[in-house]
Amino acid sequence: MIALHRASQQLDVMEQLEEELTCPICCSLFEDPRVLLCSHSFCKKCLEGLLEGNRGAGFRTPLKCPTCRKETPHNGANSLQVNYSLSGIVEKYSKIRVMPKMSFCKQHFDQPLNMFCATDLKLICGFCATTLEHRGHTFSSLEEACTREKEAFQTLLDGVKSWRSADALSCLETLQTNKKKALRSLSKDAETVTDYFDQLVSSLEGKKNEILCDLEALKLVVMQAYDPEIAKLSAALEDQRVALSIADSFRSVSEPLLFLQKMQEFREKLRVLKETPQPSLKDTDFGPFTRNVDVKKKHARTCHRHCSAFLTHSYDISSPYNGIKESPDLKVEGHVTSYTPLGTGTWT
Repeated sequence: MIALHRASQQLDVMEQLEEELTCPICCSLFEDPRVLLCSHSFCKKCLEGLLEGNRGAGFRTPLKCPTCRKETPHNGANSLQVNYSLSGIVEKYSKIRVMPKMSFCKQHFDQPLNMFCATDLKLICGFCATTLEHRGHTFSSLEEACTREKEAFQTLLDGVKSWRSADALSCLETLQTNKKKALRSLSKDAETVTDYFDQLVSSLEGKKNEILCDLEALKLVVMQAYDPEIAKLSAALEDQRVALSIADSFRSVSEPLLFLQKMQEFREKLRVLKETPQPSLKDTDFGPFTRNVDVKKKHARTCHRHCSAFLTHSYDISSPYNGIKESPDLKVEGHVTSYTPLGTGTWT
């Protein structure tokens, strides 16, 4: 809470200072400020705009201050006195505004992160170094740690680049293709069932709707088999992209604290990426979800027997990794799900 309060106070001071360094005309930081006789200052370009609008036919009118309306004789904006003090303050403020802010320890709120634990590879404060968590660890200054971490940076970057993203992309595409084939097969089954039951008597209408619901449940089974693996591979690829983006963003950073913070974030992303389970692809046959159904034979005397047979078979939904050759670098667990609401038989 102390650190948050201090950060809030610093932010308020910066906002107040920026307000004082803002030109009343353009509402931006002063640029080449010129001071009038009334001591009010404005950007040179802003004053040139005022003079252009007040240009007289045969004489030069005095410049009226936009703030207090006091007149100032002039011979153009260039003739007005430069406010060197204000210009210097604006220049220093602009540099301060882009400087990295001091970071504070999350465990010891008002303590700055001014040390580096070489054992845990983390930024710490002075209090952290005295705790049991870091007992016996090796510590170094930010400058020394920054030098060592820059040497380790390329090794970590090579590790990210060497991750088998091509295999993952290929696997992802095959998963998506197999999912479409499975759903398309189920959709055809739904059409077959619909065509048949539409020709039955009204007493079978409720049973038809029940079977269609079972088919929708099968679609969910397929999606549950494929979607988690697709999501895991997509997340792994996104983690790699983010890690490379982080690496590119601070490759040339020279400020030690900022570099170590980014390096810590980069190392964490790489750790998560390396801990991501590698998929294991198993060769399985992609069989049809249904057998051939002869819906043309619909004799009334066997209608109920047909329906009974139609409900006694089962679908066997195989692994989502059907037809994908196993890669030694890509391991993903397969899924086999059995479902028994609907099947087909030989109808006579």
